[in-house]
Amino acid sequence: MELRRRKQEPPGEAEVGRPPAPAAAAAATAAALPAVAAFALLAAARLLSAGLNIIHDCDETYNYLEPLHFLLHGSGLQTWEYGAQFALRSYLYLLLHAVAAAPSLLVGAPRGKLVGFYLVKAALGLASAATEAWLYRAVAARYRASLAHCLLLFLCVSSGMFAASTGFLPSSFTMCALTAAAAAMLEGRPYAAIVAAVVGVVWGWCVAGFAFLPFALYVLAAAPLLPAVGTLLLCLLCTLGPLALVDRRYYGRWTASLWNFVHYNVAGGGDSALYGVEDATYYLRNGVNNFQALLALALALPLVAAVAAAAGVPLGAGAARGGRGGGRGGVGVSGGAARAGFARLLVCVSPLYVWLGAVTALPHKEERFLYVAYPLICLAAAASFVALCALGRRALGAALPPRLAAAAVRAAAALFLAATCLLALSRSAALVVNYGAPMRLYSALPVVAGQGPPIAVCVGVEWHRFPSSFFLPGTRYRLRFIKSGFTGLLPRHFDAAEGGTRAAPAQLNDRNREEPANYWPDAASCSYAVTLRDRGSGKPMDALGDPAEWEEVAALPFVDNARSPQLFRALYVPRLSPARNHFVDYLLLRRRQPAAAADMEA
Repeated sequence: MELRRRKQEPPGEAEVGRPPAPAAAAAATAAALPAVAAFALLAAARLLSAGLNIIHDCDETYNYLEPLHFLLHGSGLQTWEYGAQFALRSYLYLLLHAVAAAPSLLVGAPRGKLVGFYLVKAALGLASAATEAWLYRAVAARYRASLAHCLLLFLCVSSGMFAASTGFLPSSFTMCALTAAAAAMLEGRPYAAIVAAVVGVVWGWCVAGFAFLPFALYVLAAAPLLPAVGTLLLCLLCTLGPLALVDRRYYGRWTASLWNFVHYNVAGGGDSALYGVEDATYYLRNGVNNFQALLALALALPLVAAVAAAAGVPLGAGAARGGRGGGRGGVGVSGGAARAGFARLLVCVSPLYVWLGAVTALPHKEERFLYVAYPLICLAAAASFVALCALGRRALGAALPPRLAAAAVRAAAALFLAATCLLALSRSAALVVNYGAPMRLYSALPVVAGQGPPIAVCVGVEWHRFPSSFFLPGTRYRLRFIKSGFTGLLPRHFDAAEGGTRAAPAQLNDRNREEPANYWPDAASCSYAVTLRDRGSGKPMDALGDPAEWEEVAALPFVDNARSPQLFRALYVPRLSPARNHFVDYLLLRRRQPAAAADMEA
């Protein structure tokens, strides 16, 4: 009976939850690039991102890089979430990344600080590349080589992946976990999917647990209940235990940052709308920026899959071997085989649609929230693209000779892929060229070694683009905030005298209420200032007092969004973008006379 049942399975389509037979897997991957080679390509792309990517969100600077800098170098800025009275952030997440930065301590300050920053970024990129390569291997084992290769191409060139893969953010961490869970699901490894999900939710971003719900249903269908529950409980014990111990060590009391975070946001009166709201089209607009036509392909997959499955167009390994039957317009397989292949793939990418719906429903929206599903956008887009090519061959084959129909589809596909690559690279280049000034400007500060009084580097309107204290070339530099148009709560420096990470400063609150004590007294107390300067008026955008008291150290071009065409600021077109965009100067100024006031801890 077992032999009879197996013979009735569609070619290359084992049951959900069961890995493909060795012979089928070998045939499916025969024409696909080896997983090791795929990892090498992905690693090269991610290391390029580690070296060139900008800081996209001030949350990365103030909630992660600054506390990490404090752990490594003894100075850094503290947000309210790290106040011991709130304890919403886990230091375990920081310690995981401190391991990557630790070798930089051997280099010594001040140069070692920047080395540490890029070591963290490189580690993030390699971790992302590893999970993406796992997903590629799983796809190559299940489906035709063209789908695996399209996935690899989209992952390598996507500007969205360029931005997200090296972000020091829980959303990027959970993105890797979701990618690993998707790969485990395709390989029929439900217990590995459980491990990836628990690590991503407990150590990464618990809110993204919604994205793992489809995989929870998969585990219930694919694994015996008791072993699955046992694996889940063991994973929770192994992740929550270290989390609680680290929280106890750094907050000075028994507390659970994960529970504090959930309680604050669900029942504790937390209101994310305090930090801004966006309309329902935000993620669609943002997705077009980061994925261009790939977003449309990804969102269209359920419809494309329904049409392709009804037409008997396969994605499975049977097609990779040439399939059975034939005819004009392409190889045909049974509708059951096609439906089984698409069904499994739709389960794999379903977290994309669940998560997109969940974050769209939230009033407070940020680009980084969608990072979680970025690799699945690439997979869904690749599946739609391959299926549409097969449907195109089928449709053209009804009117043209098979070879001519295939050639026409190949030409159209090549044009689309070339355009996709050019647009993606153009977007990534635009991010670096148009918005990269903050990552380069602070290197113009003089290197200061040894001990001495703190040196105040002041920011006003540009407080949110500070790339972190890792970019201040010396242990004596301190970032200071001067009054600008911002009226929310700014961070303050960790104070070792108050207890460091165990302190509960009164100057921090959970209502985004402005706290005057977190500002530097005035610009006269600053040794350096970072601001913007309009090239027309020649005046800095911060109130710095008498211009004669300041001298320019460095000025870099920075695109002015309000006065630049949307197309040319979103995409970099050589010669056209520099000519059409309007730039301001990203400016580093030095006070001609010593700062009037002694440095103080704010």
